[in-house]
Amino acid sequence: ALASGIPFVGFGIADNAIMILAGDQIDLTLGEKLGWSTLAAAGFGNTLSDIVGLWLGDHIEAMAARLGVQAPALTQAQAQLPITRRTKLAANVVGLTVGCLIGMLPLLVLQDRKQVYFDAD
Repeated sequence: ALASGIPFVGFGIADNAIMILAGDQIDLTLGEKLGWSTLAAAGFGNTLSDIVGLWLGDHIEAMAARLGVQAPALTQAQAQLPITRRTKLAANVVGLTVGCLIGMLPLLVLQDRKQVYFDAD
């Protein structure tokens, strides 16, 4: 389970951090110049982070292997067992969730630069 989950932590960190930072810059530059909504900028930031995530996937897995995280030697029959598949999926979900939460840390340093208007009511 650890061998499955650890790379997803790395992917989650990269995915969310890049999405937030890229989306913020897209919102401040192209978003303002072209009149895009913040959600449109977030969508473009997400697209960029997904592309970078695909490229980083192999590097993250290789780094995990260099740190000694290796998948257990399972037979084909063991790998196909429902408990094995559920355990791997659960490890991936937990790893990705932890990574995505860590990847949100840029939000602590970014400032909201848009003016917010409230009604007097």
